[in-house]
Amino acid sequence: MSNKTPRRNFLHTAGLGTLGAAAAGLLTACGDKAASGSVASSAAAAGTYTAGTYSATATGINTTTPVTVTMTFSADAITDVQIDVANETKGYGADIADEMVKKILDAQSSEVDGHSGATITSGAIKKAAESCINQAKGVAVAPTEASKAETVVPDGLTTEEVESSVVELGDITPDETKDFDVVVVGAGAAGVPAAGWAAELGGHVALLQKQSIVVSQGNCGSAIIKSKSTEAGKKMWVHMTNGLCDWRADTSLLNAYVENSEEALMWYLNRAGLTDQTEYGDGSLVDSNKDPSSLLHNDEKEIFAYMCTSQDLTGVWKDRMDTYDFGDEHCYFFAPWIGPKPKNVGDVLATVLENVQAKNSNLETFFNTPAVKLVHADGKVTGVIAKDESGKYIQFNASKGVILATGDYMNNEAMVKRWCPDVDGYDKKQYQKTGDGHIMAIDAGAKMENLGHTKMMHDFDSGLMYEEPFLYVNMEGKRFCNEDTGFVYMGNITKYVPKFNGNNVDANHPDGSLGWYCQIYDNDYMSYANGPIPEQVMTKYIPGAVENPQGVFTNLIDTYKADTIEELAGLLGIPADELQKTIDRYNELCDKGSDVDFGKKSTYMHKIEKAPFWGIRKHIRVSAICAGVNTNANGQALDADGNVIDGLYCVGNVGGVFYGGADYPFHQTGLSLGRCYTFGMLAAKHAMGQL
Repeated sequence: MSNKTPRRNFLHTAGLGTLGAAAAGLLTACGDKAASGSVASSAAAAGTYTAGTYSATATGINTTTPVTVTMTFSADAITDVQIDVANETKGYGADIADEMVKKILDAQSSEVDGHSGATITSGAIKKAAESCINQAKGVAVAPTEASKAETVVPDGLTTEEVESSVVELGDITPDETKDFDVVVVGAGAAGVPAAGWAAELGGHVALLQKQSIVVSQGNCGSAIIKSKSTEAGKKMWVHMTNGLCDWRADTSLLNAYVENSEEALMWYLNRAGLTDQTEYGDGSLVDSNKDPSSLLHNDEKEIFAYMCTSQDLTGVWKDRMDTYDFGDEHCYFFAPWIGPKPKNVGDVLATVLENVQAKNSNLETFFNTPAVKLVHADGKVTGVIAKDESGKYIQFNASKGVILATGDYMNNEAMVKRWCPDVDGYDKKQYQKTGDGHIMAIDAGAKMENLGHTKMMHDFDSGLMYEEPFLYVNMEGKRFCNEDTGFVYMGNITKYVPKFNGNNVDANHPDGSLGWYCQIYDNDYMSYANGPIPEQVMTKYIPGAVENPQGVFTNLIDTYKADTIEELAGLLGIPADELQKTIDRYNELCDKGSDVDFGKKSTYMHKIEKAPFWGIRKHIRVSAICAGVNTNANGQALDADGNVIDGLYCVGNVGGVFYGGADYPFHQTGLSLGRCYTFGMLAAKHAMGQL
């Protein structure tokens, strides 16, 4: 059975010019205003213009209302630029429009530096400005009639899912063909290592990226330190992790991570210039360093590992509910944290790519070049067709394999509703994650892993007290759960909590979104918090308390301090009378020493009575959907019968069966990114005949 859909030109058009896919990334961006400027310049531009005014759009952070750039030209100069970013995320670079106007006018070009911390909006502005310049030069590409041809949507996909991606399933006649050994699609946490490893192993490698930059999120990746771990301890880690995945993970993939993650993470750290440890190093040397920042740093890029989380997950592993003691068996992991915010893993991966390319000319990159279709026949993938900024189709042949590393599908609403309906109604942390790799893989015969897709949902940015079992209230001021649950499960619990229209709500949730609640505590928190945070550290999370706070996303911090409960309620946007009633009831239960309302342990019950009072407005959003098509331990895609699809690898969040539970297992910090580094490496090694 199949569906039919008109094949689309998925790229935006502005005037006569065809725009490529818009820039996107982890770091949210942008201002909330329109800006314009003009210049009287006699400087000659790069070409001859047809005098007039031209306009173009490109998708920024807001996927429904694009950034608009309008430019006026004389015969030989850009004379005026107007930029409208009114619908972009508030709080990120309020003056970016003015800044970008000046840069474009001064340079007389769209090729200018973006705004640090506003990469998505900067990229959209540059994209739209480039289109205006091309229009003024008479350089334009009209949509082809072939894009309107009827095509067949294969089993396993729906018309809506395909239409929400950049994938084009119909017959495509390429305008150009390029030959490579390995083609990697997606420059992120799995794609960059895959391309780097393949190139260092001697392959001629093409790295394709839909966006204009390397894109990844998060600040931490982790690996198992084999030298500190016993053989039985490593198997215990596999058993424990599978249990946290509801016993649905493929243990061959978990074992592959255990045996190879240290090599993958040390390669990543080394190629980023963060450590001068030997080629693949010994993770124990990083882990045992008393001051990781002195070892793990790249002064030129102003990136460093500011701490290293380390733990023995089998010797004695504790959480609030259980203690496991495995005697003499051990399994250690290490997890260097990259920062400081707003710098993140994306910045490090960009540095990795830059450094690898500097030594390996056989690695070629193609940004703003989304892959739209795999080349496959008779169960074998031999290449991929991509579309460049001009609208030209390029076929990238891959003699040794295509590695899909395009990230998850959180921004494909049709896929979310079918495969991970739990996250429907929640805001998303990433943009342009439209399941392109999943769709291309399924079109080539791969099978999506079974339902029960694993989601990662949390809020690390609004304030530091994210895990503490303080009083939790919804945005109506009412208590709603046993706070000992932990923030990592709030993506489930808040499904039944009223929506709230706060700051940073996605454009497709104009009436509010799920995932909002507040933590409430008093000034005695230092005496009863599990991980007490000094007030001087907390202060930078209070809006306006610290000028230019470091290590935070300024538009996401949502921590407040007030002398009265009424004042605190006003800052949080909660009805003051309802909050006071809730606190009164909570204090009553604390006095009784028994939480008859929700059953929280008495050891975590602490009255809220000592001013000043503290509140953090939490916003649980989707960080990732960690699910994809069935793969083996080499990252090879599998069909419905479990057979390898020759020439096709799916890694990172395009690959499946590494997890399996409703929620991402938080027992090991940085497991998600560590998995990406590891299977990017394994896929490259296998494609290059090294496994």
